[in-house]
Amino acid sequence: MAKTPRPAALEEKIRLTGIAGIGRSVGCTHFSVMLANYLAGYQRKRAALLEFNHSGAFARIEKSCTGYIRKEKLCRILEADYFKDAGPIELAIAFEKNYEELLIDFGDIEEDGWTEFLRCDRQFLIGSFSEWQQARFRDFELKKRPAERKSWQSLAVFGSEETRREFRKRYRIFTERIPFSADAFAVTEECARFFGRLMKDT
Repeated sequence: MAKTPRPAALEEKIRLTGIAGIGRSVGCTHFSVMLANYLAGYQRKRAALLEFNHSGAFARIEKSCTGYIRKEKLCRILEADYFKDAGPIELAIAFEKNYEELLIDFGDIEEDGWTEFLRCDRQFLIGSFSEWQQARFRDFELKKRPAERKSWQSLAVFGSEETRREFRKRYRIFTERIPFSADAFAVTEECARFFGRLMKDT
């Protein structure tokens, strides 16, 4: 992926948050949509979410929410803007708009986008403690984390609390539990408290 320079004048105005998953189907896009809705709908900030993973999920979201898919890559759902199938060009366009928060959904971080992910102001790495995914989560953390110890915050929604505690004790992998939400567009009180603390700490 081509490196996208950030306009110097916007360096302090826009906060860029990268969200990536360790593997597929760990809840990366669900979390990204939840966070976008928290920032835009709950915090009333001007927020946009960019799809950097070419999964086509945002087009399906647009179809589900509006009934159609527009040719334009930018669409609005509730209070947040979404850039479908985005890349450096769309990111540059987003930087020129009057946003306070820009979120990038990188999808499976092992496929592409690692350098761009680390360039973000904040990074959230989504893993899973499910039996068939926990080994990949563990191996990725142990391999990548030493060089970038404080670079990202690890999160997970799937898997047992017992496994999460075991990872913390045995491997020193500290992971926040994402509150379960069946509807990514609905910000519950529990989710609002979680995101409020999460965004304040980063």
